[in-house]
Amino acid sequence: MHFFIRPGFVLNYYKTIYFILFALLTYSTGNAQTCTGSLGDPVVNITFGEGFASAVPLPNNVTSYTYSTNPCPGDGFYTIVSQSLSCGMSWHSVPEDHTPLDANGNMMLVNASYQPGDFYTQRVTGLCGGTTYEFSAWILNVLMNSACNSTGIDPNITFTIENTNGIIIQSYNTGDITETVNPAWKPYGFYFTTPSGSEEVVIRMTNNSPGGCGNDLILDDITFRACGPTVLAAGNTIALNNKLCEGESGTVSLNGNISSGYINPSFQWQLNTNDGTGWNDIPGATQLTYSFSIPAVASNDYQFRLAVAEGLNINSLNCRVISEIVLIETSKKAIADAGEDIILTEGQSVTLNGKAEGTNLRYFWTPSLYLDNPDILNPTASPIDNTHYTLTVISDDGCDLMVTDEVYIRVLKNLKIPNTFTPNGDLINDYWKITSLDTYPEAQIHVFNRYGQTVFKSVGYNEEWDGSFNGNPLPAGVYYYMIDLKTNSPIVKGSVLILR
Repeated sequence: MHFFIRPGFVLNYYKTIYFILFALLTYSTGNAQTCTGSLGDPVVNITFGEGFASAVPLPNNVTSYTYSTNPCPGDGFYTIVSQSLSCGMSWHSVPEDHTPLDANGNMMLVNASYQPGDFYTQRVTGLCGGTTYEFSAWILNVLMNSACNSTGIDPNITFTIENTNGIIIQSYNTGDITETVNPAWKPYGFYFTTPSGSEEVVIRMTNNSPGGCGNDLILDDITFRACGPTVLAAGNTIALNNKLCEGESGTVSLNGNISSGYINPSFQWQLNTNDGTGWNDIPGATQLTYSFSIPAVASNDYQFRLAVAEGLNINSLNCRVISEIVLIETSKKAIADAGEDIILTEGQSVTLNGKAEGTNLRYFWTPSLYLDNPDILNPTASPIDNTHYTLTVISDDGCDLMVTDEVYIRVLKNLKIPNTFTPNGDLINDYWKITSLDTYPEAQIHVFNRYGQTVFKSVGYNEEWDGSFNGNPLPAGVYYYMIDLKTNSPIVKGSVLILR
């Protein structure tokens, strides 16, 4: 039994003990004798590749069959395909291989010869003596049960483990692999123990049935890996609100347990930070219980697992068995981004470009004035004056509880420019009052007489024009103006009449 354990889940190891009986058979027939404890990483993992480019012949010493490019190979031939055709309405159409998550993956399609022969042979090195291993494969009888007048020949395969001198260590026979109404992958295999001091074996899969009508199969996912006691692992975070917070320090408490089976078990915790480097041993993490400190938590989640082996075999990757993965999730650092500052003209609306990152987030905008919905990231804003809007992001995961960011919306007011004013000192209409020009602090204003001479100029309009030039009142008449608002908008031009 295997467990996938998330943070916060506490497993009471010491009330649950699993025992494995290592039954070492010299020969077995029928149902697969696969490992009932924990497995190691594959020493051999044959998936036949992905895509048409990988559909190449196997090495000559791997199989006694002859490679063919025909998707419906004849007796004694095999091919590498990503899908199987019906081939004269005798075979199942198999749309994909067996390998999980293997996009456009390949498999070995075999039409058995009239004489028994080896489907697959491979020497395996780097093993540990006295260690139990599982040898398995997935097989599909490609013959339809209605073919051959329903009397088709069934594949029958012997799995053999030999030493390098050809002496059989152990064998297993699948028995007849019967036809099915629909294509069905089935696992076959067995476990065995290498002789003391043995570091190499030969794995062999041999077809026992004769050729003819039937005895056609697909082979995929040939694996060879260590088999041992059941290994359990769990982990809990020791941090604020029991969370690992991105960028902050944290600690993970790891706990493991194994069932009986090893005389002198050794342990090694491993870490995968999902950065592409895969699984790595944690230096010094060689006890069932280990406390892993993280100075600054990364944005990726953390995966841990416990490797176990007999004695010094722990130093060999090919001799370890592995627990299920302990996933410790990282609570992402909350980020608030209110977007770039915005310029709009009075009466217009704009959608705020708010963004938020993190886990279990809530957010809102303040002030809520002139927003259609302040509780979403992208509300529509229709302010009538220059406004600073603040986006507040709150993480309910307890990491960076609240962060903020601000966006400034500048509202360009519509100008109202009078065409007449009377600077005669009666305190009525004595100044050229341009409504809203003060909202354009960079604006440049020039006024000219009829001869093109500048009689008034200003940057911004903090002081309204009183109709004078160099302190002297200008004569009544028509004057001409140009106003550059410095907003990439067209220059405003017109005339104004001074009356006295």
